[in-house]
Amino acid sequence: MNTYGSTITEEKFELLRDYAENREAAVALHSVGTAASELRAEGLLDTSGITELGLSVLEKYKVDNAIIMAAGFSGRCMPLSSIMPKGLFQVKGEVLIEREIRQLKEAGIKDVILVAGFKSELFEYLQEKYGIRLLLNKDFDKYNNMSSLYVAQKYIKNTYILCSDNYYMDNVFHEYVYTPYYSCVYSDEYCDEYCITGVDEAGYITGIHRGGSHLWYNIGEAYFDRNFSKKFVQLMNQEWNCLGIRNMLMEDFQMTHIQELPLRIVKRPAGSILEFDTLDEFNAFDPQFADFMKRNLDESNEVIKLFSKYANIKSYSSVPTESSFVRLHLNENLFGPSPAWLDALQSIKREDISLYGLTREDELVKQLSSVLQISENNIFIHNGSAEVIKSIFSILLNEGDNILVPNPGWSYYKGVADVKFAKCIQYSVKGEGNSYEYDIDDIIKKAALYAPRIIVITTPHNPTGCLANYDDMEKVIYQNPNSVVLIDEAYWGYGDDDTNEFERNIIKKYNNVIISRTFSKFYGLAGIRIGYGVCSYPMRKIIGLDLPSFGECGLSRKLAVAALKDDTYYSEQKVKLVEVREWFIQELAKISGVKPFLSASNFVFVRLHDADAGKVQAYMEENNILVRLFADSDTLYLRITIGPKDLMERVVYQLKRVLADTVPM
Repeated sequence: MNTYGSTITEEKFELLRDYAENREAAVALHSVGTAASELRAEGLLDTSGITELGLSVLEKYKVDNAIIMAAGFSGRCMPLSSIMPKGLFQVKGEVLIEREIRQLKEAGIKDVILVAGFKSELFEYLQEKYGIRLLLNKDFDKYNNMSSLYVAQKYIKNTYILCSDNYYMDNVFHEYVYTPYYSCVYSDEYCDEYCITGVDEAGYITGIHRGGSHLWYNIGEAYFDRNFSKKFVQLMNQEWNCLGIRNMLMEDFQMTHIQELPLRIVKRPAGSILEFDTLDEFNAFDPQFADFMKRNLDESNEVIKLFSKYANIKSYSSVPTESSFVRLHLNENLFGPSPAWLDALQSIKREDISLYGLTREDELVKQLSSVLQISENNIFIHNGSAEVIKSIFSILLNEGDNILVPNPGWSYYKGVADVKFAKCIQYSVKGEGNSYEYDIDDIIKKAALYAPRIIVITTPHNPTGCLANYDDMEKVIYQNPNSVVLIDEAYWGYGDDDTNEFERNIIKKYNNVIISRTFSKFYGLAGIRIGYGVCSYPMRKIIGLDLPSFGECGLSRKLAVAALKDDTYYSEQKVKLVEVREWFIQELAKISGVKPFLSASNFVFVRLHDADAGKVQAYMEENNILVRLFADSDTLYLRITIGPKDLMERVVYQLKRVLADTVPM
C-alpha cells in the first residue's frame, strides 16, 4: 500500500520510473543530482536502485491496460481491406497490430483489450498468441470509434487508448505514466487532422481544431488515468442516448468537453509515429508491401477490381438525429403537414397495400399537372428530390464528365457525382451586403472553360437562402445548349413569388433543363419520401429509364395528393413562417457580432464575426438545439431552420448566452 502520499513531482516520477523500468541505465544516468539525492533521503532509492517504498509510490501511476480499437472497415484501403482489417496488414515483416501488442508487452503492459468489428474472427488467433481480450463492436458499420470505447468502457482505467493501424518507429509505451495525454507530431504542411491551437502553462491542451498547418496534431496513442477515465465514462453514458456522440471520433468527444477532460500534449519527433490511410502510403513506406498484397489478393478477380475502383468513394449520408432535439439542422418543416394526411391514411383500402399501383392514370401526376398547369407528359415522380438528382446523374453522367455546382452548396451533389467518377467544378454564390447572390458571370465563364455535362442551380439556394434570377437562369440555359441545367427547387414555396409560370415557359422552350422538387420541405412530408421532376417530354423519357420499376409507394402518393389539395392550409403556414423568419433575422441583427442574411427559404444563414461557429454549434447541441455548419471562404457559418416562434425565441436566448461569454468559449 502506498503510504508516501498521493502525489510526487514529475521530475521525481520520471527518475523513479527510469529506475523501475531500466535499472542499469537509470543508475548510470541519475546516480547524481538533486532529485536523486532527495529520493534517497526519502527512502525511495538506495544504492541498489528503487526501493519497495519507491515502487509503492509508483503504483498510483501504473498502467492497468491498453485498449486497441480495430473495428472499422478502412474503405480507403480497398481492395485489400475488403478481405482483412487494416490492423492485420503486414508492414516490414510485421503484422501492424502484432507489432503494437509486442511493444505494449515489452513495456510491461500485460492486459491488452482489442475491440474488433469488421471480420472480427480474423483477430481471434491473437487471444492464444498474446493472451489478449477480444471484444466485439456490433455497431462498427453504423458509428465511429466512440462506439468501440462504449463497448470497452468497464476496462477504461489507467489505460492506453490506441488504434490498430499506427506504426511506432520506437517503443513509446511505459509501465508507469504521470498524466493523461495526447501524442502529437508537428507539421509545417497542411494536414486534415486534429490540430492543437492552444496549450496552457502546464502543457494541457486548451484548443483543438480540425485541419491546419504549422501546428502540432494528434497522432498515435492517448493515455487516460483513472480520474480522467471515470469522468470520460460518466459523460459518455450521460450523453449516449441524448447527443449524437455515437458517430463521433474520440477526439471530437474530448474536444467538446475539453475543460472537463484535460489532456496534456506530448510532443514526438517528426516521422516517429506513422498512420497509414491508403495503400499508396503503405507502398511508399514498405517496398515489400506490394508482395504482401499479391499474396493475399487475386488482382485478376473482377470483383476485387470493382472494390479497388470504388475504394475512395464515400456515399453521402445525413446526420443521425435523436427526435428529442430541437431539430434546426435538417430544414424539416417544423410547422407540420396539412391535417389532411390523416384523412388520406384513413381512406386506405386493403388493395392499396396488397397490390402494385400499376394503373395507367397516375393520380399524383394528374394533381400536379392541375396545380402547376403543366402537361402530365412533362412530370415524373420519384422517392424525394434527392433521388430525382441521383437518377439524373446516373443517366446523364459518364466517367470524367464535369459538373458545375454552387459554392457554398449542398455536398450531396459531389457525393453522387463521385460515384460516377465525374468532377465537380465550383462556381461562386457571393455574400453581398445583407444577402447572397448568384455570380452568373462566373457560371458562364466556367461553363465555357469546362464544358460541363450538368450545371446545377439551387434556388432558393442551400445554405444561403438566396434566389436565382429568372432571366439569369434562362441566360445560362440558352448559352449552354450542350449542358443539362438542373434547377434544384427543394425549397420552393417559401419565397415571395410563384415560379410555376417560369417553369411552364422554360420547359416549353428548352430540352436541356430539368426542375426538381420535393414534398419534404414546404409540404412537411419528409417521412414519406416523395418528390418529382419537371422537364421536356424527350428528357422525361430518358430519366424514366432510371425510375422505380413498380413506382413509388402508393401510400406516399395518396398523402402527397391530399397535401396538394389543401392549398388554404399551406398558404396560412407560409405566412406564419415568413413572419417568424423576418422576426428572427431582425433579432439576430441586434446581437453584436452576428450577421444574418436575407432568405427566401425556411432557414437563415448566419455569420459570427467574433466567435467560433463550431463551438457555438457544440454549445447549442449541449442545450438540445441542433444547427448546421457550412463553410464559405474558410469561414464557418451557422444554418438555422425556422420553426414556430417559441422555438426561435429559445434559439435567440441561447445564442445571446453563448455569445455573451456566459459559457466558456
